Amino acid sequence: MQIFVNNTSTNPELPVIIWNKTRVLKWNDFKKKPDPEAKASASSAIGFESKPLIEHIKTGSKFKFKIRDMHLHAVFIPDFSWVMKNVCEKDSTLLLKHEQGHFDLAEEITRKTRIKTTNHFQNRSFIVKEKDEDKAKKNAIFQVTKIRKEIDGKLQKELKSQETKYENKTNHGLIIEFQEKYNKRFEKLRE
Repeated sequence: MQIFVNNTSTNPELPVIIWNKTRVLKWNDFKKKPDPEAKASASSAIGFESKPLIEHIKTGSKFKFKIRDMHLHAVFIPDFSWVMKNVCEKDSTLLLKHEQGHFDLAEEITRKTRIKTTNHFQNRSFIVKEKDEDKAKKNAIFQVTKIRKEIDGKLQKELKSQETKYENKTNHGLIIEFQEKYNKRFEKLRE
């Protein structure tokens, strides 16, 4: 028996910040140069990352693989996130809190999905008909990546839906009353 990890992040070449209850975003996390024509004051690139733990068992001439666990994380992508330099001090704090909210929404979705994913994919077994062990592992990774893409599609769809509600309800963070309601909701993630 051998266990290996397959990282199928949104874009494994890009550095990401994994959501963490003790770490909040700072403006210096926003690395991309803003588009001067943009109507928004900031933009957060949010994605998801998974790291399946795959157990490898050779059974006769076939290889059996089992997904032991699927670690899911909400991630912030600094190289695709930006902020305009002309945001005033007061607006800056409110705007940063609003941008953190996008990241927090992704974490909420990840937590809900993590429970479903664990129940659906944990200990899921499949057989790969390959004679060569390295080819069998590559085939297993291919199959798990297809599963991961299915999960990612669902996560992205849910995030887009939740972000639309968030932006409409708070008017991009400008309706303080509704932004505060979201902020209180997101504080529960850090308990």
